[in-house]
Amino acid sequence: MNRRHRKTLGKAGALLTTAALVMTACGGNEGDAVQGTGDGGANQGPLPLTMMLPTYSPEQMPADSPVLKQLEEKTNTKLTVSWVPSSSYTDKLSATVASGELPKTFVALEPKASFIVNAARSGMFWEVGPHLKSYPNLSKMSDLVLKNISIDGKVYGVYRERDLARFGLMIRQDWLTNLGLQPPKTVDELYSVLKAFATGDPDKNGKQDTLGLAVGMQGNNIAGFKDILVYMGGPNEWELQDGKLVPAHMTDAYLSAMKFYKKLYDEKLINQDFAIVQDGRAVMNKGQAGLWIDNMLDGKNIEENIKKVHPDANINLINRISGPKGERTRAGSGYLGMYMIPKTSVKTEAELKQILAYLDKVSEKENQNLMKYGMEGRQFTLENGTYKPTQDAKAKAEVTDGNQFMILQNEVVSYGTELEKLSTKLFQDNASIALANPAAPFISNTEIEKGKELSKIIADATVKFIMGAVDEAGWKQAVDKWLQSGGSKVIEEMNAEYAKTAK
Repeated sequence: MNRRHRKTLGKAGALLTTAALVMTACGGNEGDAVQGTGDGGANQGPLPLTMMLPTYSPEQMPADSPVLKQLEEKTNTKLTVSWVPSSSYTDKLSATVASGELPKTFVALEPKASFIVNAARSGMFWEVGPHLKSYPNLSKMSDLVLKNISIDGKVYGVYRERDLARFGLMIRQDWLTNLGLQPPKTVDELYSVLKAFATGDPDKNGKQDTLGLAVGMQGNNIAGFKDILVYMGGPNEWELQDGKLVPAHMTDAYLSAMKFYKKLYDEKLINQDFAIVQDGRAVMNKGQAGLWIDNMLDGKNIEENIKKVHPDANINLINRISGPKGERTRAGSGYLGMYMIPKTSVKTEAELKQILAYLDKVSEKENQNLMKYGMEGRQFTLENGTYKPTQDAKAKAEVTDGNQFMILQNEVVSYGTELEKLSTKLFQDNASIALANPAAPFISNTEIEKGKELSKIIADATVKFIMGAVDEAGWKQAVDKWLQSGGSKVIEEMNAEYAKTAK
């Protein structure tokens, strides 16, 4: 599932499926149902629609999936889907955009990637922003998220909605109970709980073999670090200071967050090998640590994995931690990629409107639930209101990656375990205390070109500071290196963009 829709990375190369998507038109407004193409105008039959989507599963949805067939009927379209493994999706899309041989629509997982931005600026994609108000569902899209996906102030895609703030604590409730502790509510209480988890024998095996916090690397990011930074009063990526955008790592709060992690490291409250651990959840799954900080959707799988080793284990979710600036949580972008429509394959505004009508139709409650759960009686049953997914492999495959078709999710039913229902509730609660990244709508050309190497300078120095390999003077040298390597240009460009909107 998302956060990112966890990357259960398919090993196969690009997988092609044919399925169907179609739409008929009832004339009139842009928001009416779509009609088929052809010289005859209305009611020409299903709208043929080719698309490219990422798959997060080793096997793709079969071309004859009854779930997909039902979506075709409901949207009156004929769909041909090219499935590409998520691990190689952005590279494949980049090559496809370069070739100009694009499907009628595709998902851009990274809407601010340089090849997308450059292609949009060259006029390759339809600007859809002015049309959205004409559709009953697409007109409900968040202004904040539309700003986040915009390129030079223009909206070139229909974003796939995700909860704005999904981050929080997944904690071993059985360990808290064993130690007679309450769930932490402040940063100070959080430290005390981590200390107790590492030193107080929470698993009651008579050995000091437990950790407080499980930590690993997520690309150039330390898992949980950005969340602790926000809890401690720091910014979400960027901060507005005296009308100027300042990157997080140049704030006092960032240094405080590094010192907090260094304390956890020095006192062995976190796994000492965190810098080479690619997935810190593995430390939790083995029952070695008491806390994981990330997307709270992880809680269900973590609990299921720990129970294989420790059957009595249970996970609780916490979303509110108070610091110097009160209760805050880190906001995400509010989307996972967006559907874009290229002018190279969609030549007319009439066809653009048909495809937008399809995307609007997919956003209806009934279709969103269909693509998330499948068909009742086939992919799942409801017994006394209790949701039970099928264990039949063939039926499961028929809804594989169905959520890749989903646009809006505000009316999706919340089935699942108590933890899944709790996470849904806490996501909604998080929205009221979420701290947005004020620079999210803006683009720095330097960051597009040099972003990865620049972020690596800061990531490496952060890890070294936590492990004691560099001191504050060494940290400041790394920040200077970042500035000289292009960081100062990034700040300049971001603030130039911000100034245009601040007037």
